[in-house]
Amino acid sequence: MRLGPGRIAIIYLVTCSVWIALSDQVLFLFQGTLSPSLMYAISSSKGVFFVIATSGFLYHLVKVNNQHLINTENQYRLMYEGSPTPKWIYDLQTLKFVSVNQAAIDKYGYTREQFLSMSILDIRPPDDKQKVLESAKSVSNHLRQTVGWIHQKADGTPIHVNIISQKIKFNNKPHVIITAQDITEKVNYEQELKKLNEDLKEEKRKLSETQQVAKIGGWEFYISEKHLVWSDEMYIITQVEKDAELNLFELYEQQIHPDDRPAMTAQLNKLIKTGEQLDVTHRITWITGETRWVRELARLELKDGLPYKAVGSAQDITELKEMELERNRYLFSLEDTLDNINEGFYALNKDLVFTKVNKRFQLETGIKAEDVIGKDIVTAFPGIEKRITYQQYQKVLAERISVKFEAYWRHFKKWHAVQAYPTEDGIAVYFDDITEKKEKDALLQQAISRYEAVAKATRDVIYDYDILQDKLVFYTDVTKLINCADTDIGQGIKWWRSLIHPDDLHRVVNTQHEVMAAHETNWRGDYRVSCGKGNYKHVYSQGYYLYNEQQQPVRVIGAIKDVDELKRANEENKRLAEIITKVNNMIVVMDTHHNITWVNKAFEDYVGYKLEDIKGRSVSSFLGGEKISVDIITEIKARKERLETFSMDMLHYLPNGNKQWVNIEYTPLFDECGTNTGYIAVHQNITDRKQREEKIYYQNRALQEVSWLSSHEIRRPVASILGLAYLAKDAQSRDEEKQIIDMINRCAEELDGIVHNISNKINEELFGG
Repeated sequence: MRLGPGRIAIIYLVTCSVWIALSDQVLFLFQGTLSPSLMYAISSSKGVFFVIATSGFLYHLVKVNNQHLINTENQYRLMYEGSPTPKWIYDLQTLKFVSVNQAAIDKYGYTREQFLSMSILDIRPPDDKQKVLESAKSVSNHLRQTVGWIHQKADGTPIHVNIISQKIKFNNKPHVIITAQDITEKVNYEQELKKLNEDLKEEKRKLSETQQVAKIGGWEFYISEKHLVWSDEMYIITQVEKDAELNLFELYEQQIHPDDRPAMTAQLNKLIKTGEQLDVTHRITWITGETRWVRELARLELKDGLPYKAVGSAQDITELKEMELERNRYLFSLEDTLDNINEGFYALNKDLVFTKVNKRFQLETGIKAEDVIGKDIVTAFPGIEKRITYQQYQKVLAERISVKFEAYWRHFKKWHAVQAYPTEDGIAVYFDDITEKKEKDALLQQAISRYEAVAKATRDVIYDYDILQDKLVFYTDVTKLINCADTDIGQGIKWWRSLIHPDDLHRVVNTQHEVMAAHETNWRGDYRVSCGKGNYKHVYSQGYYLYNEQQQPVRVIGAIKDVDELKRANEENKRLAEIITKVNNMIVVMDTHHNITWVNKAFEDYVGYKLEDIKGRSVSSFLGGEKISVDIITEIKARKERLETFSMDMLHYLPNGNKQWVNIEYTPLFDECGTNTGYIAVHQNITDRKQREEKIYYQNRALQEVSWLSSHEIRRPVASILGLAYLAKDAQSRDEEKQIIDMINRCAEELDGIVHNISNKINEELFGG
């Protein structure tokens, strides 16, 4: 749940109000029975408890809110980086690229560094510069799509894109986020389609001209005399020379193709007997042997109620007939092609009614052609009107453009890659089953996401070494590990081994040979690699060996982890732990309830108890707390509640009966959120000093000064070192851990200077220099 600043403030206000009202009310009930000092102590304790409790509560609320913000940011970043569509962000003032996703790098061919050194004008044709500048001025806070842009890839190849832009705030400056949709294939298809349409129009024009110039001949057939009369055009159609002596009826009957002659004779007899209009198409053969197609139309005329003559016309339709035959052959060929292609196909008219489907459609859907042809798509597939498929088909009809998209068909539980094209009658649709590809893509995306998350979390360098080819490939950025440029990366194992520290190389190579000799699969080791300028970095490397059928090692896949900071931090922690353990001063770490959580060996020797015997107890419980002045105890508690750093001399009553004077320096401890977690107390035995105070004044003055220096100057850096070492254990990041170690180093240098000062002072005061 996300908690904004306002809600956190309201929760805190309500909690404070309830606590103050209820706790004060309870305290007032005992006002007459408790002493003022006890009332004051209870009131103060109540306030401290409330501050601690509410601090923890606020820390939890802020942490929850921050984690939600981090998760949200990571989600948006994954949406941006993982998008398959090219995206980038540019500065609205300079037009410079400030961020690009991997899809843009893959699509355009530029490296990320090249992109970030360019402006959006660098991927446009020079002629588009003014148009780009004007478009950049009109960008708004709302999503806006502009079409018809041309971009240039790194190799100079132009691509057509549609742009979706939106103004955003990026690094507190106005920027624009861009999504580029590659429509090159669509534009090329539209251009090809346009050319094809122009070619078809030209053919139609030619056909129209052919029809206009085609000659139609007229004829009259006198039934009783079987006498046929032709118009001049008929002679042209039949390629017969005019001759009055010719018997045209017999001549024309002989010209009709033998296969068509019976049908023509039957239709003519039917016209004479019934008066039904003659409409027949047949072939004729010219004297040259060429065959022509002719369409005959005729009507019957009567005289005195009897059939007198037939009046008709003949048109040479050879070209049309040949085109029809060719069209039929094309349609048969097209239908055969559609039935044999690997894609499903169906055609819809302008009302989205099925007019044709191919065999692949029937196979993919399990629906027969006769069960879907004649039905509109909504009736055939109820609910489709709410899906992207229906919306895209409406777009094709309205805008007369082709579309490509992917859609999930709930009716078949399959993913389809769909291409829809406008036709004169409606829409032609091709689709392909991509369910298996989608499932593989989903699994691949999950694997990639997990791999990227692990790589980001661990910052490991993944490598793949082909032993036989001596080819070393890194799948993550190795340049950051060894601090070099991309051009410095080698290809073989010899290059990588040249980076290994000479003192480590022999050990690394030997252990690898041992693994291969034993035919083992797992190898691991830590060593140092060069990172330039004579510097080396600690790394931890792991490898998995693959063997061929002859049990020869052929490949190694593994990861290299940067452990330099961890290695150095461990060494530093060991050194600091050794210093703290061996220091003569007695050190006690306490929680907020003044109970012991840790002591060093010097304190154990001092009190005669081990840590496990006194852990969880207060110091005063076994060092004569009942004999210590109440004023001193009250002062210590008050100053602790104020989280002060202070020191105090105190007389301890040891369990063995001895009494010892000690100087104790108290330093508060805090966690990474600034919450007090307790105190560290550094004890110094000053019994001898107290005894010598009454002896020699000169020595007393010198010892007092030395004591002051040791109890204040030395304790301060030592206490700081101890406190910082304690805090280093809870460091939340490497940067924070490094910062703490740097502070420990500065305190150690300060301690060294103070020790020299004290030594000089003792020589000067006690021994006269």
